[in-house]
Amino acid sequence: RLVLAGPRTAHRDETGIAGSARLLPAAGMTSLIEHAALEQRAPLPVLCGNETDEEWSVDGDSETQNPCHEDSENPNSSDDNDADTCEEESCVPQKVRLGKRGIFSQKLQGGMIGFCAQYFAVGLIYGGIPGTVYGVFLGYLNVPAYVYSTVSVISSLPWSFKFFFGLINDTVPIMGFRRKPYMVIGWTFCAIALFALSNTPLPPPYWCIDAVTGSYIKRVTLPDGSTKSAEPCHPESAEAGGKYTILLMLAAMGYVIADVAADGLTTEYAKAEPLERRGTTQTTAYMTRTIGQAFSSMFIAFFMNSKLYNGSFDWGLTFEQVALCMCVPAVLMVPISAFLVVEPKRSRAEGEERVISMGEYFGMCWELIQSKAFFYIVLYNFLTPVISNISTTAGAQVKINWAGVENFENQLFSLFGNVLFAFGLWLVKKRFLHTSWHKLLISTMIFLQLVDCCFTSLTIFDVVRNPFFYLGEAVLTEIPTAANFVVSTFVIVEMADDGNEGLVYGLLTTAANLGTPFARALGNQLYRLFTPSLSKAENYIEDTPAFRRTVFFSFLMSYGFAILSLGCLYFLPKQKAEAQERKQTWNKRPIYGKIIICLLSFAFVYSMVVNFMSMFPATMCLEFAGGDGCD
Repeated sequence: RLVLAGPRTAHRDETGIAGSARLLPAAGMTSLIEHAALEQRAPLPVLCGNETDEEWSVDGDSETQNPCHEDSENPNSSDDNDADTCEEESCVPQKVRLGKRGIFSQKLQGGMIGFCAQYFAVGLIYGGIPGTVYGVFLGYLNVPAYVYSTVSVISSLPWSFKFFFGLINDTVPIMGFRRKPYMVIGWTFCAIALFALSNTPLPPPYWCIDAVTGSYIKRVTLPDGSTKSAEPCHPESAEAGGKYTILLMLAAMGYVIADVAADGLTTEYAKAEPLERRGTTQTTAYMTRTIGQAFSSMFIAFFMNSKLYNGSFDWGLTFEQVALCMCVPAVLMVPISAFLVVEPKRSRAEGEERVISMGEYFGMCWELIQSKAFFYIVLYNFLTPVISNISTTAGAQVKINWAGVENFENQLFSLFGNVLFAFGLWLVKKRFLHTSWHKLLISTMIFLQLVDCCFTSLTIFDVVRNPFFYLGEAVLTEIPTAANFVVSTFVIVEMADDGNEGLVYGLLTTAANLGTPFARALGNQLYRLFTPSLSKAENYIEDTPAFRRTVFFSFLMSYGFAILSLGCLYFLPKQKAEAQERKQTWNKRPIYGKIIICLLSFAFVYSMVVNFMSMFPATMCLEFAGGDGCD
């Protein structure tokens, strides 16, 4: 799940409780988009006269021509069929205008399906592929804990490029469309990366396999009754995770490209909503994405729960086969994006597209980031995840070695968690749209840390070591986590102006998403200082009292950082009205823009260097990358 503001108790586990495919050739994209434009002409009604729930007019010369516009260009033209036209003075100006139900109106059912399918497919793949990380990287390959934490960051790295994807969306239309073509391109790229991943076999497993039970041999009992870590059969496998992480990242880049285009369209839809309903479109989109994640969690729970991947079944799909299954929805989304998504075609005036140039767009960007109101939101979106996600690297090892969580249980509780997360989004939509954001975030943050501390402490000190008990905490915290998440999306709409929706959405979410890899880099370096090492599985297997205390103190430090992040609420407005007031009344200074550029650039470079160094055998041992030092 993409957390834009505030942690999802990331110190527990960075991944959350989380046949052949025929690829569509890239050469077919243009014809698909062109045909889709023709298909859209019929279902798009012209908004003439009074606005109703079932009507929509689009910006400029849309696929359905506005009769007022025709009359203005052809003053001598006439039409005998008065039913097909309306008088010039009764027509609504050409602009994106949705009725009270917006994209969810009855006459736009095809568009609603295409719109929701984008988020459902993102949820499927975003929940499915990262859902394999627990079993593959921690169970099969047994990578060090700090590497495992970094895998999730790297595989989600493309979310940090949302600004650049939004920039291209807004300035480089393809055949008059700013969103649909990039959805097609993104899903095609995602499908290709997943197909490549399905054809990249894993090395032999790290641990030896018991010939009788088929389970891994992780520990041996000594003559004095004590337990020690067993010798692995293939220790080199712990260093082989890099190439699989890169392929996961490339797959993510594809669906992020599509998601950014969908986010831009979502913002356009949301801005057309009346104030009292604003936030409904976004909440529905993310609720749909969460439902997709729930479906993929169920799939991984039942079909990737073999003993090879820290499961309990004697059968199951391999990692490569799961990647191929995830390739199927990516392929299907290519024609769905082209034919069903409703987007007004960019109009033409005097033979030229009325779309801003790249230079004008950068000018808009510079103007935007000079705003003190926008500067404050960027600081909040960046600093909150930076501080709150400086989390211990011990979470995953506690989960697998002390709580004994298997892959089936992990995915099953992820399913329950996603259902509750969707319920939390619905609850915010129905009950808390006008609640103070500060009160909502403070209460949810404190609740998350208190509940997590209770469950984790009982597990660490062997009071209760049960997978269902340990995972129960994650389910309990999903509703406040959903409230925390959705607030950060509301402020984005308030910052956007007509024509720069992709820019605002991309820049603010990029600032937020850059915070997580930067925090992970700092966390790897900080928690490396704890001794005995928090990253070595053998320390958890031997389970000494002294090591339990070390792990407990590392969690306390994580909770401290999470609470400390509440200080960033100073930069966040309390509600939508205050956000609009700041936007309209606060001043602009070039120094704000310079600080934003320098801050985000430094965070990007630093986090990329540290996190990628922890992925490859030659550098993952370095202390700078979070390792214990190279021999």
